[in-house]
Amino acid sequence: MPQEEELADAKRPDLRVHGTGFDAPVPIEIKLAERWTGPRLVERLENQLCGDYLRDVRSGRGVMLLYHRKADRHWSMPDGTKAMTLDELVAALRRHWSAISQRYPGVEEIEVIGIDLTRRTASK
Repeated sequence: MPQEEELADAKRPDLRVHGTGFDAPVPIEIKLAERWTGPRLVERLENQLCGDYLRDVRSGRGVMLLYHRKADRHWSMPDGTKAMTLDELVAALRRHWSAISQRYPGVEEIEVIGIDLTRRTASK
């Protein structure tokens, strides 16, 4: 799993998973959620993950991994909704992907995953 492996067009996904026995690398884009606005995360999902990293004809699946450290953060989304928690942000990005997926016929699947580090600190 190389970190920031350079693609042919000088793009660098944070991680790119390769496997033995299949030739379909999976790019993983990692974002610290509180440093990004809702519209900017939507833009990165579309343009960076789908538009740049999944242009490789061998890659049909990608992951956007969000992690979150601040409990008091919320995100205004481009559709007018507000995500008050990381779970709501992940759900909003998944809904957005479902709505636009037909624009990316070469992309089979995008998975948005959230890791909420505030839950760990709250339980201490």
